[in-house]
Amino acid sequence: MTFYIRPENVPELTGLSKWERRAMLRGTFLKERSISTLVLLGVVLASVNYLVNPLLQQVAPDVRNNSMLYMVILLCWLFLLMWLRDVVLMNMLRPKIAAKRAAIAAKQAADAAV
Repeated sequence: MTFYIRPENVPELTGLSKWERRAMLRGTFLKERSISTLVLLGVVLASVNYLVNPLLQQVAPDVRNNSMLYMVILLCWLFLLMWLRDVVLMNMLRPKIAAKRAAIAAKQAADAAV
């Protein structure tokens, strides 16, 4: 199974506008997204405590005293992890995306036939 980084390259999302891709990836599978958000929260808390802070202590011990720079580093780390979560979810949900698109197409065909 091919792993995709960008949603534009995913075959199950071809033919959709940018807004439709975004709605499909972020608004359709709420259960999966909420579970992944809880996992992301645990990963962020653990990684800041056991990875980011020790690394900053070794590389630049005074960074944690500068609250603005420390906040920027933590926000960048959070956004990176959120992006990784979205990429993993996009690739894991490909079969569900294809099924959802087929259901939408079948509904549109049924509505057009009526």
